[in-house]
Amino acid sequence: MQRLQRTVVEQLMDGSPNTTLEAALEVFEVFASGSLTDEVYILDDVGGKRIAIAPTALKDKYRRG
Repeated sequence: MQRLQRTVVEQLMDGSPNTTLEAALEVFEVFASGSLTDEVYILDDVGGKRIAIAPTALKDKYRRG
């Protein structure tokens, strides 16, 4: 499992304004967690896919569509 600081993820997104959070993190899907506040967890093998768990506010901030 990899952990990224929220500020790092926000800098990554600021550098790629036309990309999705999933694409920027190179994951299949980003799930929201109400208990996380300042870190994003990236899990390499959940049902054969790479996923991320991010604070709800961060996921909502970069929601597309």
